[in-house]
Amino acid sequence: MSHGDGVHDPASAYHRAPSGLATITKQGKILLANQTLLDWFGADDADDLPPFSSMLRVGDRIFWETHLAPLLDLQGRVNEIAVELMTPSGPMPALLNAISEAPGAPSSIDVAIFSAKDRRSYEQELLAERRIAEDAEARARELAETLQQSLIPPSLPSIPGLELSAAYRPAGDGAQIGGDWYEVFQINPSSWLLSIGDVVGKGASAASLTAFVRYTIRGASMETTDLAQVLRDVNRAMVLERTDRTATVCLVRIDLHDVDPVLTVASAGHPLPRLTSSDGEVTVVGETGPLLGIFEDPSYLRTTLELEPGATVLMFTDGLTEARRDEEFYGENRVHGFLSANNDVPVAELAKMLETEAVAFQRGTTRDDIAVVFVRRQFAPRSLDVGTVALS
Repeated sequence: MSHGDGVHDPASAYHRAPSGLATITKQGKILLANQTLLDWFGADDADDLPPFSSMLRVGDRIFWETHLAPLLDLQGRVNEIAVELMTPSGPMPALLNAISEAPGAPSSIDVAIFSAKDRRSYEQELLAERRIAEDAEARARELAETLQQSLIPPSLPSIPGLELSAAYRPAGDGAQIGGDWYEVFQINPSSWLLSIGDVVGKGASAASLTAFVRYTIRGASMETTDLAQVLRDVNRAMVLERTDRTATVCLVRIDLHDVDPVLTVASAGHPLPRLTSSDGEVTVVGETGPLLGIFEDPSYLRTTLELEPGATVLMFTDGLTEARRDEEFYGENRVHGFLSANNDVPVAELAKMLETEAVAFQRGTTRDDIAVVFVRRQFAPRSLDVGTVALS
């Protein structure tokens, strides 16, 4: 009903309000209720309604009596309290606002109750979607860890007269699969190959190409002792594969035929190894050639040297030197300083120490994968019985 001037009748607006409205005594007796609240409880008038607190779920009833009612006494108002009404048709989530006429000694309390059915459904849907997303993230993380572990060897082989150690740290929280890897494997009774590399990009496609490059290196190194040819074979395979990604690789072949271990180094766009002599002098070994996967017939160079007693070789991915803190990089100078300062540290500890230092430099958050491999020639004379060394 409306008045002649077009203004709605306040009494009609009160009863037709889309929220439940009631005036109650301090003890909870309902003095007045609008039609919305009556309909929720199937009542004809306020006298048919139970005391206000009895409309609430047991937990909410206790909360009303022990907290909300005293709070109304104190400050005269409470807003947006989540409650559950126990209507004849079932529990109904709601939001409750209440105001008293006279804070400190209220004779009556006005209550407004807003149905939160749609909101609760929306919240439940959000929670369900969040659980689904969290489960998917957990599965993705588990998959990433599984795939990453398949790209990193669980242990390093034993090479007569040499000590090895390695470390790997994925970028960020490790949830995304990286493209860095390292590997050490035997290619004949007296020779081993160390490979380390980095495929551009992240995710499953990068991991797939990483596996492709690794196993192509394995196959090619069984066909030829020429590391430059191995890199050309891997490059040709990538070009034929028509991948849109590139990769960097560094290979170090260790031959134990002679008295001194002989190292041959070849690199395709990858950071070159660092050689630390027994007295702590650090030098860069080798020359780098083009990235893999770009040119059809690239040229690669080989560098050969004898590994003297006590000398240490470090192979690493660019996640080490390009570790970044604000605008500052960890850089080659810090790598060289670390090698010189820790030349007498057991190799078994070096890899983890260097990885930890690079992560600490980035304040614990790695921007890129880090892989490092150390090889040191022992001072004690070695003995090699080529007849008893088995191929892996």
